Amino acid sequence: MAIRGRPAIRISDGEADSAQIAEFERDRRRLLRAGLAAGGTVVAASSIPLLASVRNAFAQQSGDIEILESAIKLEQVAVLAYGRVLDSGLLSPRVARVARQFAAHEREHADRLVAALTALRGKPPPKPTGVKDIDAVVEGIGDVKSQADVIDFAIELELSTVAAYYDAHRKLIAAGLLQAAASIMANEGQHLVVLRQAAGQAPVPNALETGDER
Repeated sequence: MAIRGRPAIRISDGEADSAQIAEFERDRRRLLRAGLAAGGTVVAASSIPLLASVRNAFAQQSGDIEILESAIKLEQVAVLAYGRVLDSGLLSPRVARVARQFAAHEREHADRLVAALTALRGKPPPKPTGVKDIDAVVEGIGDVKSQADVIDFAIELELSTVAAYYDAHRKLIAAGLLQAAASIMANEGQHLVVLRQAAGQAPVPNALETGDER
């Protein structure tokens, strides 16, 4: 419901107050200018190639179908990445159980997004198949030599995913898709807590999880 005296922006299945959207957009632009922090080092978002392309796709006025396609690619890459680290033999049984659970979560995310895309008469993108597809999101999976390397890589991957969904919220139209994206982003934030604990980092360093680590 709009605040009295302010026009409301209508979205599918509901309304959003324009002042709230303006505040959200100011925060989003501030974060984009600040860049992402990954692995303790501040880097520009554009230095993570597919993250940049995913964020660009979310930023374009292209509609829910194109945003869903980009999100599906991101989730499928995460499934592939967790599968590869599970096959690496680098993980302890306890960490392997966590990685297996996370892979199942990412697969469920992808399936839900594919169902939403199909309902909109969209066509799911082809599934990623190799290291090059993973490197297009976050580079370095071919260089991991230890469990610590795997955890650091997974943290960067989850940060990229959170940041992408954070941006997606400014362009998704259908209220149901907004709800699904928020639910998925919350789950990726839970992944980050577990991974940070495993890495000996502060599990919840910020009050707001946006993919920005500073």
